[in-house]
Amino acid sequence: MDHAQYIAELAKKDAALAAKDEALALAHQEIKLLKEKVDALIRRVFGVSSEKMDTAQLELLLNLAKKDDELGKASGCAAAVPLTQPEDDKPKKKKERKARMPEHLPVQEEVIVPPQVQANPQEWRRIGEEVSELLDYKPAEFFKRRTVRPTYVKRHDPDATPITAPLSPSLQERCTAAPGLLAQIVVAKYCDHLPLYRQEQIYKTRHGVEISRQTMAGWMGLVADWMKPIWQYIRTGVMGGGYVQVDESSGAR
Repeated sequence: MDHAQYIAELAKKDAALAAKDEALALAHQEIKLLKEKVDALIRRVFGVSSEKMDTAQLELLLNLAKKDDELGKASGCAAAVPLTQPEDDKPKKKKERKARMPEHLPVQEEVIVPPQVQANPQEWRRIGEEVSELLDYKPAEFFKRRTVRPTYVKRHDPDATPITAPLSPSLQERCTAAPGLLAQIVVAKYCDHLPLYRQEQIYKTRHGVEISRQTMAGWMGLVADWMKPIWQYIRTGVMGGGYVQVDESSGAR
């Protein structure tokens, strides 16, 4: 090998070393930038409000990383591994908006006609409508359930015994409480935790109906006797299970 070839070989080796140094410098710069990206994402996701990074700053940092990746590809350097998008930053599906009012509710409709149309309806033609809905409530109300049992006699046999339909069975003869009222008192007492004296006050002040707590207590006894077969059936099932738990806290009593 002559002197010229030796000089050329050294020049090649120097160029290769320079290229490796440049690639190594780019790799170090890329690693540093990736660390900054990770730190920024951690601050944004887990940091307190004062430490969280602005979205614009994060986008700028990601754009710079993208440019560095492109430069690394051009220089033969390995591309940076893309970071997984944080769970919180992923676009979330919009939740279906719940209906403002349940569809099963009955509708009480009111039609309001302008006074001009009421005065001269023949001069107007309906071309549309505007509908608005409000959720309303009708308080419980008392009413009289009147049962009428007509008495009949045969047309061609006036001497025959007249007939009248029998009354439906009731808990007690001459009891003035219908099953609906008894169910309301039971639900209010044992489900809504309204004692009988509170119910007495509510019925008197809000509905103008006076029912003493003594009367309601008597009705509760009738209901208990009527429900006794159901209680016995439930008790048989509970006691037949082999394991029974009892809540003896003051709230259960």
